[in-house]
Amino acid sequence: MKLIVYSASESFEQFLQPHLDTSIECRSNLQAPSDDPEQLYLLHISSMELSCYEWLLKYVSGKPFRVGVCSDLPNIREMLECVRLGAKAYCNSHMATLHYHQMLQMLENGQSWFPPQMLEETFELARQSASPDQQWSQLEQLTEREKQIALAVSEGMSNRQIADVLDISEPTVKAHLTNIFKKLELKGRVGLVLYLKQA
Repeated sequence: MKLIVYSASESFEQFLQPHLDTSIECRSNLQAPSDDPEQLYLLHISSMELSCYEWLLKYVSGKPFRVGVCSDLPNIREMLECVRLGAKAYCNSHMATLHYHQMLQMLENGQSWFPPQMLEETFELARQSASPDQQWSQLEQLTEREKQIALAVSEGMSNRQIADVLDISEPTVKAHLTNIFKKLELKGRVGLVLYLKQA
């Protein structure tokens, strides 16, 4: 098995080489995948973020390619977006050798692999989203301003955009979001979006 690694980070490539016992070809520019559906690919999203999303959308979404995404700062939002665009695996760029071997073996067998802790967080978000009665009562805990900000987040607005629309500072938006996450017992923006979709 040959693994093609797309990365613009030399340090990531240097980290990866001793951890894998397979043939690796590193490329700094994204190219169309080969016709071989058995070929494995790893994308280092932290070194080529927007390009990775575009590549996944253009070449991988809805197709059988075996692609894993490595992130220096893994988070649920990024993981879900990569999965939506067709990635079959998502991981911390600097995870242990054992986990890399597990992930590549799963990809080789046409299966998916994700960090267990992130899967637990995702399932917890889904579980929270499945109890709308409790959500309505929890939403009542929010101030009117917090409700406005929560709604803006659910519409995909950034902190800067929310600050401009509501004529408040960006740090104020962040402070309100911290309060919202605490009151609703959520871990971040993705959780809030899923929560509001079910409410």
